[in-house]
Amino acid sequence: MRKLIVSASLVVMLAACHKPAEPGPQASGSPSAASETSAFTVTHVSLPGEGRGDYLLADSEGRRLYVTHGARLHIIDLDTLKPVGEVDGLKYAHGVALDKARGHGFVTDGDLQAVVMFDLSTGKTIKMIPAGKKPDSILFDPASGMIFAFNGDSKDVSVIDPAIGKVVSTIKLPNGPEFSQTDGKGKIWVNLEEGNDIAVIDAKAMKLSGTIPLPGCDGPAPLAFDAANRVLFSGCGNKVMAVTDADSGKVLTTVPIGGGPDGIAFDPGRKRILVANRDGAWTIVTQDAKDKYTVSETLPIDEYAKTVTVDTKTHRAFSSTADLVWPKPAPGQKLLPNAKPGTFRLMVVSEK
Repeated sequence: MRKLIVSASLVVMLAACHKPAEPGPQASGSPSAASETSAFTVTHVSLPGEGRGDYLLADSEGRRLYVTHGARLHIIDLDTLKPVGEVDGLKYAHGVALDKARGHGFVTDGDLQAVVMFDLSTGKTIKMIPAGKKPDSILFDPASGMIFAFNGDSKDVSVIDPAIGKVVSTIKLPNGPEFSQTDGKGKIWVNLEEGNDIAVIDAKAMKLSGTIPLPGCDGPAPLAFDAANRVLFSGCGNKVMAVTDADSGKVLTTVPIGGGPDGIAFDPGRKRILVANRDGAWTIVTQDAKDKYTVSETLPIDEYAKTVTVDTKTHRAFSSTADLVWPKPAPGQKLLPNAKPGTFRLMVVSEK
């Protein structure tokens, strides 16, 4: 995810052998619902384990939600929001990709420097696949049939053949990659935060095709894709969302958003973009046309609910966070908060 200069140590992992708690909407120290004027409600579902979470992935067809969380990957029923499985044996889970034809999932582990392959039906680990340094974002590309894992520190991509569970190619990048997207037709994009641009990858040839500059966008991290209009949405550190034509590379417009964006999701059924900011509010954007957008709401939500995924069937959005414990400030340093033990929770954003 989006890099910070200095990271405080994580809290000690507790209750590793406890059985998963029975979840249900649960209030915490933060508001469990948005204001009366909001178009949304926000509820909490407690999940076991310590630390904060990272990426989430909603499989709307398979009715599963995958929630990375420290040394765990929670597998949740999308309808009941109850746990149905868990992948453990991880050190620090980040992104998730699915090869549903083979019944396998893949989760990046930044501390193990590996991609962990697991059984979708049982959650059991099948294989640990060595990758580059600090693998983070990951996706399955239908056109090539490959898994692409994006390594932040080694500034490259590990291309994995899911049939054999092995890296078959490595693609060098100009800068460290952040969020990635595929059109399923042979083209992959990934934000390069330090270069203020988007790398374009030929999935079938497994090589870098070029980059798309993002003028006016400082530090792009999260990335979403509108397949119908073929536009990309990049969340930028200078509080704007850049909207880019995926084919021409032209920046069509920018939209004001909140601070510290680290997740973006596009809901095609609602023509809506949800930008997950770190600052305790999401920016809800309506797509009026391919090149025209309106901020419809600034949605109050728990601080550091900074990643987002959407169930395109129900139009519910999901994030995760915990009660934060901030380390002592140090001059000139940006710090990463720890999580208060026992407070990790799934955030559920629903239409009223």
